[in-house]
Order: sequence, then C-alpha cells, then structure tokens
Amino acid sequence: MRKIIAIIIFCVLSMTLTGCENTRVSDNSEISNSNRVIKWFDSLNGDEMNWYGTKEYNLDEFSDVTFRWSHASLEAVTGEKAVTLYTGTPIWSVYFCDLTGDGNPEICSTISIGSGMVDNRIIVYDYARGLSYELSDRLNFDYVLNMQEGSLIVEKRGYMQDELIESGELVFQDGMLIVE
Repeated sequence: MRKIIAIIIFCVLSMTLTGCENTRVSDNSEISNSNRVIKWFDSLNGDEMNWYGTKEYNLDEFSDVTFRWSHASLEAVTGEKAVTLYTGTPIWSVYFCDLTGDGNPEICSTISIGSGMVDNRIIVYDYARGLSYELSDRLNFDYVLNMQEGSLIVEKRGYMQDELIESGELVFQDGMLIVE
C-alpha cells in the first residue's frame, strides 16, 4: 500500500513540475489522472494512421525500454535489441493502463486479425510479466477500445455491424479480460 501511495504522489508531483512531459511523446497523448490511463494514439477515434512510419514511446515505469509501433507490430526496444510483443493487421490504438493492479501499466490495443475475414479484438500485454490476454470472439463479435471520461472503455458490436451491443470499462479479473 505504501508503494502505491508513493507512486501516486510521485506521479502527481512529476506532472505538476514537468507538465506531463516525461510521459508524453506526441501531441496525441492524453493522460487520465483518475486511474492513470494514458492514450498514446487511437486511429479509430480521430488520430491519423501512419501506414508507413513508426512511433516510439517511453514510460517511466520501464525506463530502459522504448516501445515502438508500426501498423503491423508493437515492439519493446532495449539497447540494440527489439522484441515483438504482438502483431495486428493493423494495430489501431495503444493505451497504457494498470489493469492487473501490480503498479505497472499494461499495453492495451485494438487490433484487426485476419485476411479476407477480418475481426477487431482487444489485446492487453503485461510487459512486466511477459503475458498477453485477448478479448475476442472471432466472426461473432468485434471489440474496440477508446477512452471516455478517463476510463478505458470497450465497445462490443456484432461482427461487421455498426450497432453497439455492449459498452463498459475494460477490467482484468481472474486472469481474463471482461467488460464491466
């Protein structure tokens, strides 16, 4: 508990003193102070998709790592070594949020998977533990992330349908991703 309080105090003081410059890499980044959701970018919700370039992001919690995005992969770069964390066709968004409660943010994305028959799903990568989790139901439902009022929100729709079936906060519970 002391560690969590110390981290919160540190974050608040850092944001006050630096104007959030330590965590922002691009003008599109947004930080929610309530539960520490960081929006790196979201191409499904207004940010431009850069099909031929890369973006990089650094987090204080993983000071020796640079996260590198291209439209088809997300990598962790340490020194000269790059490790692919996950792929998509494409990776539409990247948010950072501590869903597991360990004090380190997980990497949360909307990705598309498939060739010809493509679905949208959510992948969450726990970089601290090297584990990934998915919220998907191939050819039945599409799942998309966005940030609303400082929370990481899931929108569930029928496969290739516009009508919203369910919407709620993304939660990690009992080793699974759920919509609450």
